[in-house]
Amino acid sequence: MTHKSIMPRPIIFIEQYYFPEGWSGAQIPRDITMGLANAGYQVSVVCGRDQYVAVDSPGGASSSEDPGKSGVKISYVPKLPPFLHRPKGLLSQFWFSVVAFAFVLFHARRTILMVQTNPPLNVVAAGAMALFLRRRVILIAQDLYPEVMIAHGMIRKGSRAAGVLTAMYRWAYRRAACVVSLGPTMSARLRDKGVAAGRLREISNWATGDLQLVRGPFNRLRTEWDLSDKFVVLYSGNLGRAHDAETMLRAIAVARTSLSGLRMVIIGTGSRIAEAQELVRSLAIEDLVLFKPWMPDHLVPLSLGVADMGIVSLLPGFDGLVVPSKLLGQMARGIPTVYVGPKNSDVDRLISKSGGGISIDNGEHLELAARLVEFASEPAALKQMGESAMSYYRQHLCREIGLEGYRSIVASVAGSECAT
Repeated sequence: MTHKSIMPRPIIFIEQYYFPEGWSGAQIPRDITMGLANAGYQVSVVCGRDQYVAVDSPGGASSSEDPGKSGVKISYVPKLPPFLHRPKGLLSQFWFSVVAFAFVLFHARRTILMVQTNPPLNVVAAGAMALFLRRRVILIAQDLYPEVMIAHGMIRKGSRAAGVLTAMYRWAYRRAACVVSLGPTMSARLRDKGVAAGRLREISNWATGDLQLVRGPFNRLRTEWDLSDKFVVLYSGNLGRAHDAETMLRAIAVARTSLSGLRMVIIGTGSRIAEAQELVRSLAIEDLVLFKPWMPDHLVPLSLGVADMGIVSLLPGFDGLVVPSKLLGQMARGIPTVYVGPKNSDVDRLISKSGGGISIDNGEHLELAARLVEFASEPAALKQMGESAMSYYRQHLCREIGLEGYRSIVASVAGSECAT
């Protein structure tokens, strides 16, 4: 007897930042959607035309494969009129979420929704879609709201606005058929929101782009940036409100007295870049710290290849709310990492489990300075940490493992039950 083949449910993926943007936050959803399309799913993406990193700026355009070639259909939300449009303004976020809701409204009820937390209002829109449109929603918690906004100081803790938003987002997270967390600390926070353990699934982000590194004299950026024969500490990625710039820069100022060849390179952008530049001036370490813009995708093997050590930082209060993806990029490429931030965070756990680096408390710049001086004289120890980080990444965190996790979730939700 022949059996009629069952077509997998169509998927609509909603995320503000997507192709053609090349930074890692846009590449993760691209990888997920292409992976699902290659597995036989009919995938549509609703995204914005505004880009986190402008496509015509360094690092903005992606040289990676167009998702359309894998069968992913992309629909761009039109911008508001110029006199109303502010790329990251509340009105533009509201507009994006409303248009995404309308897009879903005209698709079949059996469609599965995958929703990321950019913009933050996506979370509330996802709850509304689950309730009013009877859609099954997989919510990918890249950040937790409104806690991130409270930690940023955008909303005062304990205020009426904080109370209303906390209740609203709590309701929205609980409407999802499945919530994807980036790690155990984030999962604990989601359980505190009332998300049932059976609806939670942990899937780490992964490294994006070319994972090869160009080291030593073969790396032309070391020559162009005057880093030959220097011990280079690299911060590569967004330097925003969740990140601790002060501890690492004060450590550089202290360590210079014992390590004349020390240099720090900061690649990227973010709300704390100007603050970091001002601190560099006040500490009189302009000759030690290099600020560079986002690197184009094809230069990542060179830009990350200048590092002897990488730095990842997180301010107190942000543990479990965000997980800096730059850590995964460094681990995948065998770059030993110094983590500056709260203990027992998801980053701290990965550093400890992998043996791929060390953790330093916020504000402990003297300890960080001493460790940098120590590691500069111990290349064998650095090499071992890098190898341990890469080995752990390949066994537990690589893209193939993550994509298999998403395929499993989609299959389970399609069967009306979330994988645990």
